Amino acid sequence: MGNDLSLFWQLVEKEHHRARAYCYRLSGGGEDGDDLYQESVVTAYNGFSGLRQTASFQPWFYRIINNNFKSRFRNPWWKRILSLLPEHENVFRTENPSALYEARQRINKALEVLSVDDRILVTLAELEGWKISELAELTLKTEGTIKMRLSRARQKMRRRLRRRYSENMIEKFNRGLEEICIAAKPEKD
Repeated sequence: MGNDLSLFWQLVEKEHHRARAYCYRLSGGGEDGDDLYQESVVTAYNGFSGLRQTASFQPWFYRIINNNFKSRFRNPWWKRILSLLPEHENVFRTENPSALYEARQRINKALEVLSVDDRILVTLAELEGWKISELAELTLKTEGTIKMRLSRARQKMRRRLRRRYSENMIEKFNRGLEEICIAAKPEKD
């Protein structure tokens, strides 16, 4: 690409909001998300001269973000549970704030079982809406491999949630079933 830095900033500007939100989701938000994004922009800026095609900027930039995140995650101080960003709370907003808290807890528990690579894939596919072909280009894997990894990651998340919440849900279901059965009993003549 040469040293056309105005082109670099134009490309970054196109991806700025999505990439920054992605960094927030990966790192749990706040200053950690900002740090990850800024570190990734600096890394991309320094390596921009090695990029051959502007069409491949997006996967190249996200690969940098992923690599920086993995490097941070390997550090012992970085290991912690991801949480939802405040901007996503509106999706789960209900009259009852405990429902939001419970939804947040479930997502965090489900994400805990995933490896860093799988967490990246699930975040991009489910929260960012990336297509399988885009994920394949980003990770340099085949589309079949991406589909398989996403499927396995989702299965891991479902198993974790089933194990964790099945006892609680069974109790709630049984209580609800009892209430329905009591209400449905015919009265004696």
